[in-house]
Amino acid sequence: KGSKPLSPASPHPRRACPSAEHWQAAGGTWRAACPARDSMTGAEGEAGKNGAKDDAGDDRKDAGEKRGGNGGDGAEGGKKPNSTMSQTEAAVADGALSDAELVSDPSVLKTCGSESVAREALEALNKGLATKRLSLHGHDLADEAFMRVIKVIGIFSKLKRLMPTRTSVLPVNEVDFSGNPLIICTSNPLNGSPEVSARSRQPLELAVQFIRVSTDAQVVVMEDCGLQGTTHDKDDKVEQEVIRLVKKFGAGKEARYAKEVSLAGNKFESEFAKRIIEAAYWERVRHPDKDNLPKLRLDLRRNRIRDPDRVLDALKEGKNAGGAIDVASANDPEERRKSALIVVDFGDQVDRSVSPMKVTKLAPIEKPPRASRPSPAPRR
Repeated sequence: KGSKPLSPASPHPRRACPSAEHWQAAGGTWRAACPARDSMTGAEGEAGKNGAKDDAGDDRKDAGEKRGGNGGDGAEGGKKPNSTMSQTEAAVADGALSDAELVSDPSVLKTCGSESVAREALEALNKGLATKRLSLHGHDLADEAFMRVIKVIGIFSKLKRLMPTRTSVLPVNEVDFSGNPLIICTSNPLNGSPEVSARSRQPLELAVQFIRVSTDAQVVVMEDCGLQGTTHDKDDKVEQEVIRLVKKFGAGKEARYAKEVSLAGNKFESEFAKRIIEAAYWERVRHPDKDNLPKLRLDLRRNRIRDPDRVLDALKEGKNAGGAIDVASANDPEERRKSALIVVDFGDQVDRSVSPMKVTKLAPIEKPPRASRPSPAPRR
């Protein structure tokens, strides 16, 4: 009683959609902008196991992070009505927000904690936009400091309106996070042994997600980042997160692949080398354009890979679940390297076993000394 007439596209009998004329007048698409339908779409996915399940899991995870916002990575499209637009947003819309105003923005200061960190992040973003290469190389940002900078870069991108839609990415072709430790091992609360917990993996997960969702990176560099596997099997959380860098970014027409990935100077071993090469190959060989398969150059120099030639021979001979893999070494003749789908550089391997993980000890909480009470007077 008294309700508006229903639109034929509305899936809910009690939830009316705006008319087609309304959306056409606004320059939009009626069904794509229907709030009743949009409210039912999208839930953040989790990474799957192997093959097609793993691809679907990565796509759902990327889409979920883009919608939910990864520390400000995702930017919502469209402008807000003027009545609800804040002073900062109004200034951005008019193109009047300076770098000083961006650094002092309340959302920025709340995320990074100080203007010095905000200036460092803004400088990296501005330089990256000018050179198409976003670099935090050698900043030695660990744990919380690294995550704050990445999140603030996402907020700056939103304030600058660099990513106006959910599928928008930063116009940078290379991302370099080298020299920043992305894994911090903590001690087990029961036995004191070093372990990589969910909290320890957050800097790495944020870095990988930022690259996959918020950039157009074709070159990814994570050298000397202290990365190493823990369980060395298919359930190794660190290795599986790094392997996502050689898989497809995005989905559908927005899908893209990295052309170069450098993991030099870390502590990966032979089993990881086999798994990342297998993942990169099977991801690319399924590309629909069979005449132009996306190739990859993988840099695994200065790791802990024993007998690299044996690893390559096993992959070429098909000693795995999928079959023979078209991979070449960086030392092979140029003709062979040009024809191979995956080219790997195994140079300068460290000829010693992986050193045990170091435990990061948290600073003890200092408690104020207890005030001494005077002795009670003796009873008479």
